[in-house]
Amino acid sequence: MIALSLLSVLSDKFAIGDINLFLINLVIAIILLGIGIFLGKFVKFVFKKTLEKSGVERTTKKSFIELFLTVIKWSIYLLFLSLALDQLGIPQLTKWLTSILVVIPAIVGALLLISLGFGIAVYLKSLVEESEIEGWKILANIMFYFSIYIFSIFAIKTALISQDKSTVNMIVLILTAIITAAIAYYHVKKK
Repeated sequence: MIALSLLSVLSDKFAIGDINLFLINLVIAIILLGIGIFLGKFVKFVFKKTLEKSGVERTTKKSFIELFLTVIKWSIYLLFLSLALDQLGIPQLTKWLTSILVVIPAIVGALLLISLGFGIAVYLKSLVEESEIEGWKILANIMFYFSIYIFSIFAIKTALISQDKSTVNMIVLILTAIITAAIAYYHVKKK
């Protein structure tokens, strides 16, 4: 009785309409959440077994592999949470939570881009250092910082994907100017 009156209040407040339709959508949303949780755990398990068989653990730390697997699992969770919220058909709640759910994968993607960029930058720097060509120290540092800069720009654009393009470009330009000024100041102070 109390549950029906609560559903009635919810249907009036959020303009859901028919309570039976809302209950059906609620059941479907709960099923979607269950599928998402199962699928997230299953995909993590499959990737973990695949990585164990491939021998990646010998070259990569276990904590990094666990972070990678957790990011994949939670990305699946968030996808199915978003689908479940869409199924409920409560526009106010869906809009608010969807705006939050867009930010989380964007930030995770940005962090992954920065990590990937750092790995590539270190690899390129060591590649140039091993060649020992004339001026290799300067070239190695340029390759390192340029790679970091490029991946940082992509990471910023990924993290701010929900913002409009002109705002993101302005932020990138301002950060580039600040970083350039800081590097120039550091080199002037160093001499």
